[in-house]
Amino acid sequence: MIFFSIIIPVRAVNDFIRESVSYLKKLDYPSFEVIIVTDEDEDNVFNDSRFHMISSGPVGPGEKRNLGASESAGGVLAFLDDDAYPEEDWLLKAQRIFEDLPDLYALGAPAVTPHSSTFLERLSGRIYESFLTGGNTVYRYLPKNRREIDDYPTVNLFVRKDAFNKVGGFPIEFWPGEDTKLCLDLVNISGKKFIYDPAPIVYHHRRKIFLPHLKQVSRYGQHRGQFARIFPKTSRLPFYFVPSLFVLGLFLGPLLSFFVPSLWGMYFFAVGLYLILLTIESIRISILEKNPLAFPYATVGIFLTHLVYGVNFIWGYIKKPSLKLRGVDDLSGNY
Repeated sequence: MIFFSIIIPVRAVNDFIRESVSYLKKLDYPSFEVIIVTDEDEDNVFNDSRFHMISSGPVGPGEKRNLGASESAGGVLAFLDDDAYPEEDWLLKAQRIFEDLPDLYALGAPAVTPHSSTFLERLSGRIYESFLTGGNTVYRYLPKNRREIDDYPTVNLFVRKDAFNKVGGFPIEFWPGEDTKLCLDLVNISGKKFIYDPAPIVYHHRRKIFLPHLKQVSRYGQHRGQFARIFPKTSRLPFYFVPSLFVLGLFLGPLLSFFVPSLWGMYFFAVGLYLILLTIESIRISILEKNPLAFPYATVGIFLTHLVYGVNFIWGYIKKPSLKLRGVDDLSGNY
């Protein structure tokens, strides 16, 4: 009997999925299957009966995952991104959690920056891990204490198949954000949140800073802004509005202060406090990296992340973002 069906959507077989498969083959777990969903028919080059390849046409990741789920044999669907790979005991630890909590319908776990990442990739990971940018979602990128959650990305997400089918799977009109809507539907139909646990770890490749990282941030910002408007339960939270408030304050503050001079003191205090926190965090990152070059990269990266996310959140709140299936990095072939 198959307990886990691992489902991975990908545009085409690429170096990321080859790496992921090499780690999946090493899993310390007796019975699982892997369903890789590509745009077009491709030969199965993985030489392992546990690995299946199906094609979906040029559709979004949500629709690909739905197709993979419909072809699956396992009782728990393990959703993994093509540019992520698991630790050897990933499924073993996940199974223990499901066995300990028989009513658990979904489980989220951390997606850590790989040790082999390049300097520019690691800096992107450090930015996501920072309290200045990650805020109360840092546990998605670093193992933290177990907690109840109501939203989690599909890079390392487990869902019982019966619960998945009950809500009709992923919506196909969103990307990114299809995972947020799935989680919202699961929480609504079950009447309770699900669990994050730090034990079942995967490693997730980051985009290089600056441009690839910022392109990804812009998409996240637009779709979170849209969701703040249409799904207030999970996305109309103060944390998600902070970068936009920062951007508005940064650029409108001088204009308001020109007309109300008493506001200048408040404006300079806020900017000064931000610069102090930014400096402290950049120093912390440079110490972690053991590289003084990390300081300027982190300083600029965190600031631009706030700026790009804040602007795109406002744009997404005002106007529905378009569904674009072209990958950020055309050379990689991934989403």
